[in-house]
Amino acid sequence: MNISLSAGGMVKNIRQVVEDDHWGEIVSVIELNSTLTEESLFGLEGFSHAEVIFYFHLVDDAKIETGARHPRNNKDWPRVGIFAQRGKNSPNRLGASIVKIIKREGIRLFVEGLDAVDGTPVLDIKPVMREFLPREKVSQPHWATELMKNYW
Repeated sequence: MNISLSAGGMVKNIRQVVEDDHWGEIVSVIELNSTLTEESLFGLEGFSHAEVIFYFHLVDDAKIETGARHPRNNKDWPRVGIFAQRGKNSPNRLGASIVKIIKREGIRLFVEGLDAVDGTPVLDIKPVMREFLPREKVSQPHWATELMKNYW
């Protein structure tokens, strides 16, 4: 089955190069494209956070992973499947991040903590509602905690 998606907007920020760490204080502006109006964002500023779905547009076809690998190619961490990671090289190149909403101005949404570089296409924005967050304790392997220690 083929699915066709169109970007609803684009990320604007100071990050030009894809890096694995230090995304926490990056302020980004998500600017909607001409097919959407500011009404698309009405009410979003009433939420503290949003989930942003975006497309890793800089990943080359040859870099796509479909099997297992060591996260960040670190042999100290176990070889795990691409769907057990949050890497940019997943088959559909989709990224998802929960960001802090700073403010909305017209067709621009200002957010903090979006781990996407300048020019990244945004596919969707969802408000974060407590009821959609896990209702039980979240657990993860030790290697994932180690991998994320400098991410934000």
